[in-house]
Amino acid sequence: MRYFSDCHFHVMTLQEPNFASFISSLYDSAGNIISANTSFDYILTPELMKGENFLNMVTNTLMAFNRPIGETLQMMEDDLMGRFTAGQERDYAPPLPYIHGGKMHFRSMEFDRMLMIPLIMDFSEDQRMMERIYYRYPAADRITPYTEAMVEGMRDYYRARPDGLFEFYPFLGIDPRLHTMEFMEKLLDRYINTSHVMHKPHEVPSKPCYGIKIYPPLGFRPWPNDSATLEKHRKLYAFCQDRRIPIITHADDQGFRGVNAEEAWAYTDPAAWRTVLENYPGLIIDFAHAGKQYAIASRSNLQSIAARLRHHPDSPWFYSIMQLMDEFDGVYTDVSFSGCTPEFYTELLAYIGEQKAGRREKLMSRILFGSDFSVNLFKVESYTEYYSVFERSGFTDEDIARIAERNAISFLGLSEAPLPKIRGRHPLQIPKRT
Repeated sequence: MRYFSDCHFHVMTLQEPNFASFISSLYDSAGNIISANTSFDYILTPELMKGENFLNMVTNTLMAFNRPIGETLQMMEDDLMGRFTAGQERDYAPPLPYIHGGKMHFRSMEFDRMLMIPLIMDFSEDQRMMERIYYRYPAADRITPYTEAMVEGMRDYYRARPDGLFEFYPFLGIDPRLHTMEFMEKLLDRYINTSHVMHKPHEVPSKPCYGIKIYPPLGFRPWPNDSATLEKHRKLYAFCQDRRIPIITHADDQGFRGVNAEEAWAYTDPAAWRTVLENYPGLIIDFAHAGKQYAIASRSNLQSIAARLRHHPDSPWFYSIMQLMDEFDGVYTDVSFSGCTPEFYTELLAYIGEQKAGRREKLMSRILFGSDFSVNLFKVESYTEYYSVFERSGFTDEDIARIAERNAISFLGLSEAPLPKIRGRHPLQIPKRT
């Protein structure tokens, strides 16, 4: 069985995000707001600002959010099946849809199934913030209803698509700051699957989540100063290390924020995880987005300038991830959102190509494919276009197979469920002639 994997994407309705938290983050200097939210290298590119492009982008993105989760999952598969290109040519569309004939086709390769990792964000409210506002109410647990909505969305997909290729392995968002120790332990016990075995096709296990999603820009500090919060963080890290549960943490300088820009960047910086890894060296952590930084100030140092001259990635966070990868065997990175542009892959390949053989092999074994759908619709038109950019990159077919298949299964620590025995023998075993 062969699997093509999307290790990083989001599906949610407009009910899940905590917009009050986001608005509070705008209490910041005007310069930081511009730097953090309107970087011309992030979303508001000169091309996007032309004519009706911006309105079309916003409308297209909202259309992806303005439907139930199960319908969005079906829409993603429909896109890869070419059902949105009929009657309107797309330069990036493959000659045949990526999914046809009951398989996923990518370059010269065929994949039987698609291993999909939707990330469930913890948008729970901070009671301290709620106490400052007039129309206050008790801080809400937003992670449980979101997780249940995701589970129901997966079931809807499986019911609607008995022959669909998607198989879901969600990651549960947890921000220990916002929960008691007891509630966090209940979340872990209720939702986290520690079997490390692939579930049956189109099955939603009783414990449906296979990893943890961390999102520092909302205010999560990897190693907090106060002892009570640190105790909860350590509980989470110990749980993940002891049971080999992987973590995905946001690692670019943009996105949905719950604190001001300076705090968000300080907490998101991959270097902020060094103390965590030194205390829990067995953790499996994917630093998402390859540490891409868009704010101009972050890329004005000598290291970044030298990197640009060599046509390498110029974000200091990228090199922090590379350093952590050298030191800790469980460190990965993914190409989600950053892979919206061909230039990203050109720079990444230029950097990898200049490494010595041993280090090059290490890096190639730790890169994961991810899309960041639906957020990536701010930068590409469709799920199909994002795949097209990856397909046209300079990676070889062997590289693609590693990034989109073997690395993902290794990151998750999964093994395929053994086939059942029939009358004492393997069902595929051919009995000897007598």
